[in-house]
Amino acid sequence: MKKVKVKIVNAFTETPLLGNPAGVVLDAENLSEREMKAIASELNLSETAFVLPPSIKGADCRIRWFTPTQEISLCGHATLAAFHALAEENRINMSSLNTYYFKVETISGILPVIVIKKPDDILIKIGLSLKEITSGGQPRVEMLRILNVTRGEIASTLSDFCDGNVFIRIKRYHTLFNMKPNFVTMAYYLETRNLQGICIYTTETVDKMIAVHARYFAPTQGINEDPVTGSIYGPLAVILFRLGYLNVINGFCEFVAEQGEVLGKKGRVLVELGVNGNEPTSVYIGGHAVTMMEGEMLIDK
Repeated sequence: MKKVKVKIVNAFTETPLLGNPAGVVLDAENLSEREMKAIASELNLSETAFVLPPSIKGADCRIRWFTPTQEISLCGHATLAAFHALAEENRINMSSLNTYYFKVETISGILPVIVIKKPDDILIKIGLSLKEITSGGQPRVEMLRILNVTRGEIASTLSDFCDGNVFIRIKRYHTLFNMKPNFVTMAYYLETRNLQGICIYTTETVDKMIAVHARYFAPTQGINEDPVTGSIYGPLAVILFRLGYLNVINGFCEFVAEQGEVLGKKGRVLVELGVNGNEPTSVYIGGHAVTMMEGEMLIDK
């Protein structure tokens, strides 16, 4: 048997038991892919992050992410959780109160991460690539049946597509909160179109100072609903900007997004969209985290 140190860290919250829990393994260098998959499956969280030494020049570390069923190319909340754990343990030279800049090797490319350590506070920002966003036709009857909503409850006549995800705007928070999707039908829809998830969002929010409320479904990845999904807020920031919901101040749109209320896992995501004229140029997501649990897991050698 082999013992592996494991942490559970709740991301996008400063309150224990809220936010999105992720598994974190800081010393994954000697783990095989089979062992990583087994650990992620046993933890049964939406994602587990495995931190390894970099394999390419210029990177500070490497991260792989696994759902309970498969490896994925990007996970915002598990990255935030991993860097919160690294900062807590003063890893990768984070031994003092300071601002640190990292380049993280992933299967999606180099991911920039900023860690700001202050007394009793760790703020983490993650840079996301700006992906192409395309608009499709009016949501078909099939999608309305998947989400169990009527056409009149959908705010836009167009759906947006980005990086394997569908983005659909809903008029009212009440509709979004009470939505009960058909996950069997949804999984078939995603599989047959080579898509990975559906983001439903509304600009009617719980906190009036917050710009957007979202839910994210990905049943084909072993996640019927993710409590707080950092990676969707890159495309969503661009969509909101193009719809005219964001104000530009000194070349940036800064806002807070809310997610997780329906699951009792309230989380808050800080989003910073850089803009030059009418064109988005960069996007960072960020937030805080809380370490909930740490211990050792036994696995077969």
